[in-house]
Formats: sequence, C-alpha cells, structure tokens
Amino acid sequence: MMQRTASVLSIVILAAITAVSQISPATVIERSLEAIGPSRDRDNVRSINAIADCTGPNGKYTTEIDSANGFRLVFRQFRPNGNNYIGTQNGLTSWTSRADGDFDLADRKETFVWRAHDYQRIALEIGTRFHDFKYGGESEFGGVPAVRLDSKDELGNDAAVFFSRSSGLLIGFTVRNPFSGTAETIRTVFSEWKKVGTLTLPAVATATDKTGDFVLRFREIKLNQNRDETFAVPPKVASMLEILAVHNSARAAHFNREAKLLVSTFADEFADVRNGAVERPDREKSLGRFESYFRNSTFIEWDDVEPPVIRVSDDSTLAYTIVRKRVRLKTRNSAGAEVEETDVFSWIATYKKIRGVWKLTAIASTRAPK
Repeated sequence: MMQRTASVLSIVILAAITAVSQISPATVIERSLEAIGPSRDRDNVRSINAIADCTGPNGKYTTEIDSANGFRLVFRQFRPNGNNYIGTQNGLTSWTSRADGDFDLADRKETFVWRAHDYQRIALEIGTRFHDFKYGGESEFGGVPAVRLDSKDELGNDAAVFFSRSSGLLIGFTVRNPFSGTAETIRTVFSEWKKVGTLTLPAVATATDKTGDFVLRFREIKLNQNRDETFAVPPKVASMLEILAVHNSARAAHFNREAKLLVSTFADEFADVRNGAVERPDREKSLGRFESYFRNSTFIEWDDVEPPVIRVSDDSTLAYTIVRKRVRLKTRNSAGAEVEETDVFSWIATYKKIRGVWKLTAIASTRAPK
C-alpha cells in the first residue's frame, strides 16, 4: 500500500513539474502587464518623463529620461562636477550633445544603454523590448521568488527577464554589457514600485556591473507630458547623417569595384593631398585611376578602426571628417603574383554642400609606418 501511495505521489509531483515547465512566456508577460494596470490606461501612455536621484561607485548624480512612442528618447545624466551627458534617439537617428554645443552621432550600443535605463517603459513594453522568450524555470531574483524567461535583447544578445511569482510584476532583468569584450552581465533589480494614476511602475532600480551598484530612486514619474519638440533632430545632426552616408558609400564602392559611384561624390574642384604633393585631378582622371585600382584589387577589409569624427558648420554648408581606417586587400605585384597587403590609413576630408548635395572637396591622407 505504501509503495502504491509513493507511486501515486510521484505521478502527482511529475505532473506538477510538467505543468510548471509548460508555462507560456506569453502568459507570464500578460500577467505582468495586468499587474501594472488596465490595458486601456497602459495603451494610453504616449510619453513618460522620469527623474531619479542616483548613487553609484563615484558618488551622487541625477538621471532624467524623456521617452515617447516611436523609438524616441532623451537620456540625461547630471553630475556635481559638471561632467554631464545627454543622448537623444529619434527613430533610427541617435546623437549625443557635446559641452561645446556640437553633436556626435551615436551607435546602437550607446542607444541600447540609454534605453536600458528607461525602466518604466520597459515594464510596459517588456514583450517587445526583449524577444525569443523561453521559459527558464523558477528561481530567486533580488531576494524575491521569481519566474525566469530567457530571451534576446535589442542587440540580439542573451538576456533573462524575471517576474514576481506572487504579484506577477517585472522585478528585473540581466543583459550583456555591449561595451565589454567579454560576456560581462549587467543586472537590474526593481525593488520598489510607485502608483502613477492607475498604473504601477518601477520606482527604485539597482543596476549592477563589475564596478559596483548604481541605485536610481525615481522622485518624479509623469505620463503624457512630453512634447514632440523634445526629440527633434537638429539640422547639424541631419547633415552629419548625410555625410556619414557619403562616407559609407565609399566602402561599398571599394568592395563592389564601382569607381563611378566613388567619383560621383567628388566635387568638380577636388584636391588630393598625399606623399608631400597636391594633385587636382579632373573627374576623368580620377575615374581612370580608381577603375585601374579596383580592377587589380580584391578588398577584404576597408573598415573604420573607430567611428569617424564628423563636424558641420553652423549653417550646414561646410563639413569635415577625420577618419582612421584599416585596409586589407589582395593585389597583384609586378610579377603578376597575388599578394595580400594590410595598411592603416588616416585622413581628413572636407565637404561642401553644392546644390543640396554634399560633395568631397579635398582629402589629405597619411599611412601608418610599418
């Protein structure tokens, strides 16, 4: 009888384990959204303004986040020493604001870090901020019994998202540090929530990386008060993107052996400064030179060692870039044998907007000594 009872108990336990293992990620996510508040009120959130008093390994600072639908966000951090930081995203366009009033273009890694601080919107958009969810079992996260969903983050890296077993609320996540050469993890824990209207949103977050804990206590969370002007793309940034497109088209021209594409970006009055000489080739001479060069070359790398520096005049009519590029190619020597060459070049290029189109007016280049 005892043996039969034990067998029945084992079947019950196995069935319970099987039921747990079949929890749908969609069910977990839907429960977390319902815990935040009514769907009508969640869907009505068009923008969020949040201000947090923060402490980290290097002291106190303030974080302000303005976010809005349509992948729009302004991320600001203010420090007592004046070493402030402002990053803005508007759709596919992202930039940082410099202390001198100028701008730098930002890449996806920088934008990812800004968006990873947008905690209230992450809670509302958890099903789209992460993807490829898989049930990861039950565990403890931040001292709270939790349900874990394994997933991918917006950069496609492995991530995990955790939900309270009791309330269903999102209680944190782990993501890979995009600026680390190793699989360093950043761990974010939500320990307190605040009622904002009918919605319950994260109010205290602790983000931990290898340098220590960063605690953000949100003293202000406001809904639907941001204006579209907050996220407007400055004219200089729009010009920087146009110049970056010209810069990137040169890479495509090298790999595709399209001399015409490359030369089409040159101004009629174009100067080439290298090897202690100044040349002013006409368009036909430039085209012939690059057709010959491309015909005898197969490019393996023509890649920026670091993001190009792009500066634009206040009236957005003149610009320059500072570039450092690694070039690796196969070419034929004087004996006709194919050899591989690798060089690092640096150059400064100047541009002028002519009839609404940016044209390359001059380039001065150097090659790293071997």
